[in-house]
Amino acid sequence: MNPPTSIKTAPTGIAEKSGIRAKTRIAPHPGGYRIAIEPMSMVVRPRMLAVALVSTIITVILFLTSVGVSDFPLTPIDVARILLGGGTRVENVVVFDVALPRALVALLVGFGLGLAGSLTQLIAQNPLATPDMLGITAGASVAAVTAIAFSTTSWGAWLGDLGVPAAAMLGGVLTAVAMYVLAWPGRKANSGINPFRLVLIGVGMTWLLQALTQFLLSRADIRDVGRAQVWIVGSVANVGWSNVWPVVTGVCASIVVVIVLARQIGMLSLGPDLARGLGVRTGAVSTTLLLTAVLVSALSVSAAGPIAFVALLAPQIALRLAGTAVPTPLVSGVIGSALVLGGDLLCRTVLPGGLPVGIVTAAIGGPFLIYLMVVMSRKASV
Repeated sequence: MNPPTSIKTAPTGIAEKSGIRAKTRIAPHPGGYRIAIEPMSMVVRPRMLAVALVSTIITVILFLTSVGVSDFPLTPIDVARILLGGGTRVENVVVFDVALPRALVALLVGFGLGLAGSLTQLIAQNPLATPDMLGITAGASVAAVTAIAFSTTSWGAWLGDLGVPAAAMLGGVLTAVAMYVLAWPGRKANSGINPFRLVLIGVGMTWLLQALTQFLLSRADIRDVGRAQVWIVGSVANVGWSNVWPVVTGVCASIVVVIVLARQIGMLSLGPDLARGLGVRTGAVSTTLLLTAVLVSALSVSAAGPIAFVALLAPQIALRLAGTAVPTPLVSGVIGSALVLGGDLLCRTVLPGGLPVGIVTAAIGGPFLIYLMVVMSRKASV
């Protein structure tokens, strides 16, 4: 029997075991450190990790607080105890059947919109390129209004049979397909979609679809108009478990795509020309990321309506807090969750009852949009 193999650590950091040598090197990198464990390497940015950790803690606290705000008030500690299986029968009914679906929808929708906004901003290289501005949420609104207000008509009955969530998702996907076809560069497909062309077409489709939505509302019954208006503003009230599962699917799928394409996303942030020089298939990667953003944003809108400005605010807040060159998708998603959960808490505790969360995000997002426009104009004039 051979004696056990010993492990020797050389002063240079080389470990030998069974004849296999593994080198570990830590070297400075812009904004952090590069850790190389052959044959793999990764970049660790302490500031971004700190922002992600703090944002996650705040989001968890907001989530537990949101679950506890009901006719049967509970503290975050009580909510955590109940979620871990230590609740009474009454507490379980209040949390799992009433409060938890609303909090989960707010958490997931915020994450999905924040992540989708970061991807579209990355593809277009423009902080204003979000699902709100590119027509995706406007297309979902047209289909949802049709399903709500014209489900009894011959031409709108099939959307009514699908239900509002499915109709909204279908409208968002069809709008994104039309936008992508119009922005496709034709024979120059290998160069990817032109960001400026994509934004122009998206803004034009947004205004066109918003006008169509207003026309549909003007022709609908007044009782259906009220329901449609609440959905258009964006609200996480009156949701159930049936609204949770589609968003869970979209968010999980988008997280997997972002993790798998993390390296390509990092290179794509350097610009399409440099990314192609580094071997990235920019056309295929941009298409995959855009489809991912469309899927997760459409599913998010189908559950809670087009909650305004979350897809714009979350990536830009994440960018400024983490100090990165472009918004980080996963951190943007966590910031988006905190925005929607916090806005919903304000609507339920401070503001008059019944207000949808979209009013809070729009009140914050409007001034922030003006700030972004001023910053962009100053950069362009330098």
